[in-house]
Amino acid sequence: MTLLTPAGPGRSAAASLAGQAEAAGLRVLAAAAWPESAADRVPPPLAGFVVSSFSPLAAETARRCLARRPAAAAAVTAVIVVSPLGDLAGAVHVAGVVEGGGRPGPLLFFQAVPNAVAGHVAARWELTGPVVCVGDTGAGLDVAALLLEDGDADEALLVRVDQAATAAARDRAGAVLLGAGPQESDARPGSGPHDSEGAQP
Repeated sequence: MTLLTPAGPGRSAAASLAGQAEAAGLRVLAAAAWPESAADRVPPPLAGFVVSSFSPLAAETARRCLARRPAAAAAVTAVIVVSPLGDLAGAVHVAGVVEGGGRPGPLLFFQAVPNAVAGHVAARWELTGPVVCVGDTGAGLDVAALLLEDGDADEALLVRVDQAATAAARDRAGAVLLGAGPQESDARPGSGPHDSEGAQP
């Protein structure tokens, strides 16, 4: 089996997640990242999510990863969102509105927690497994391993989102699709993006 991973500037993010997953004894079925090329400047807009790039980043990186799935979808796939700071841009925006005497819109309340985009990804791709949000990659991998070991999921999609904390930094995200058991010995990273035509539901 060939492991499909991105090339370009996003490779390190995807490779880091994949390496940590393999070290935890998990099998990496596919991987993706944001950005993956110079063309990745702003993630595609996501209906129902405003102001912040957090949810669009998670949704687009998840889409890329699932589109590279090398086989048919598993019966039950869990969704795990990892973010140390959560929706940083959204929180800053809300704080500014409140400080200025304004009232945040209802969509900002809806998207204030990472569970919102995790649920969106699950619904969009018809993923019927557990949905979990944690603050660091190690915890996310522990959750994935537990869900797979206990039979609560056949696969687990883990998405990590790191929004830029300074003007000079860039938003980054990575995703891996995980299965139980160690990496197959003949798995090799792909040479670049390999989104499957027609994979998006």
